[in-house]
Amino acid sequence: MQRTQPHTVLIGLATPLRMRRLRARKRGFTIIEILIAIVVLVLGITGIVALFPTAIESGNQTVEDTYSATITQSVVDAISVGIRESRYSYRAPVTNRVWTYFLMNHDGVVDEAVPTPEIYTDATGKMWARDYCVLLPQSAAPDNFASANEPTFVFPIPALPDQVIPFRDTGAEGAPSQPFLDLFVRKPTNLDAGAGVFNTMNGVDPVNFARTTSAGTPTRWFTRVYHLGRLRKGDPGVLPADVGQIRPEFRGEDIMDGTVAVQTIAVDPYPNYSFAFTIKRARLDTHATGGGGGVPNPDGTISADDRFSNSLFELKIYIFKNFSDTVAAGLAIPETGGGGAFPPVTRGNRAVREFITLISL
Repeated sequence: MQRTQPHTVLIGLATPLRMRRLRARKRGFTIIEILIAIVVLVLGITGIVALFPTAIESGNQTVEDTYSATITQSVVDAISVGIRESRYSYRAPVTNRVWTYFLMNHDGVVDEAVPTPEIYTDATGKMWARDYCVLLPQSAAPDNFASANEPTFVFPIPALPDQVIPFRDTGAEGAPSQPFLDLFVRKPTNLDAGAGVFNTMNGVDPVNFARTTSAGTPTRWFTRVYHLGRLRKGDPGVLPADVGQIRPEFRGEDIMDGTVAVQTIAVDPYPNYSFAFTIKRARLDTHATGGGGGVPNPDGTISADDRFSNSLFELKIYIFKNFSDTVAAGLAIPETGGGGAFPPVTRGNRAVREFITLISL
């Protein structure tokens, strides 16, 4: 009996200890533990969510890069083909200067081609005002080296809808709303008018085309662009009212406001893109020094002493996304009460990409 008593005491002590352990295992989480777990979970999710805007922006940039590069290469190819296959010359009878032009056939050109493109003076077709006619610039001084005297031609030709739209419908010439926005500035009579016409042809004159963004950053104002994915005049089954509309293969559903369709959403982003381009003569390495001319003396560099070429041109292509013709037209007139300041150029009317290359005749 004396040997069993200690065992009885131990058993009595072990039973409460076992019960406490069982209760500890069945006990749930405290509020503090739950809060700590939630904080850890939120921090982890926040870090992941923070990556979404960057990933989305990176994806958008990749898409814009792809479309911009593809469109640019397509435009360069179309210009190269135009120079090679449909290049013509026009000699002004009074000044005896020879002007070179070519036809560009690319998506975005909605004007119907004339049957005799080799006749620049065609008064019926007025091809000098058509968006497919690309006239190559030249300086008022044939042997020019000064940048201030070197014009840059913009395509399509800067103009406002009140001149472009009636002309496309009737073929009749109309006066421009602004003197420097003239669809007919490169007509034959102007090419034969002497040195003064070169200033009006320059579509990048800072006095007329310099604008700013909402942040105050300088930018260029484009009045018109070549909208992609649009119906062209003269194509089979295209009515005059449909010219410039999105082609059927790119159309999606109409957004309805409850009564009428207000906008057609394209199923492909391609019709949201557009382009414009500028052409100016490029300099050649002709002289080391001496703005007054002299014997050619190349020095291996391009400087202000070098002459501009008649056969080598600098081509700059501007790619736009969601360009608004309405916004572009509104940039022609300063804001009322704004001290003569022009409205800021919105993102859609600023080029998302710019590419520069050289083309030769």
